[in-house]
Amino acid sequence: MDGGRAPGPTPPSIPLVIYVHGCAGLDEDAERWAQVLTSAGYAVVAPDSFARAGRRPRCDGRRPYRPDDRGVLALRESEIRYAVQQARTLPWVGEATIVLLGFDQGAVVVAGYGDGAVGAYILTGWTCTSPDVRQGLFTPLDQPVLAIRWADDPMFADAAWNGECGSHLGPRPGSRSIVLDGPGHSVVTDPGAREAVVQFLRAHTRR
Repeated sequence: MDGGRAPGPTPPSIPLVIYVHGCAGLDEDAERWAQVLTSAGYAVVAPDSFARAGRRPRCDGRRPYRPDDRGVLALRESEIRYAVQQARTLPWVGEATIVLLGFDQGAVVVAGYGDGAVGAYILTGWTCTSPDVRQGLFTPLDQPVLAIRWADDPMFADAAWNGECGSHLGPRPGSRSIVLDGPGHSVVTDPGAREAVVQFLRAHTRR
């Protein structure tokens, strides 16, 4: 017979959203999504890519990354991998799903993240379209994806970047692509986009 203490209650399981910021770093988009998601009962972490020594924004305001930014994108993918590994050690995450939510350059990186260990993917402010190897969607085919962009996003005025993630969803179950009417880049400003994200999380996470 074990004379030790009886095990304590199992901590509650809380779904976790890892927010992957845009080219400019943590900004108002990150703050607003954190407010929306925590109010809906989700935990949010937002790693700062610029916490690394020597990292500086390389944004030109016309596209989410530059042609010579492939090393930056690979670095950011490694940061997601590390964040997911660390999240898996948190007892309150438990069996709850970890979801990646990327914005702008962060959505480019999330769209290319095929390592698994994540339950769902949300892409905002990205088209899954570019004139180089970042064209398309490389997340696992058995995991759901939600993609949301504005129809008149000034970041994608060039036709080589102005596509739509819906054409790349393929057989991914429960996936959806939304194109909002009007101009904009950050979709968190749109009530319908906020509701779509929360509903997507409710459909694809568990507590």
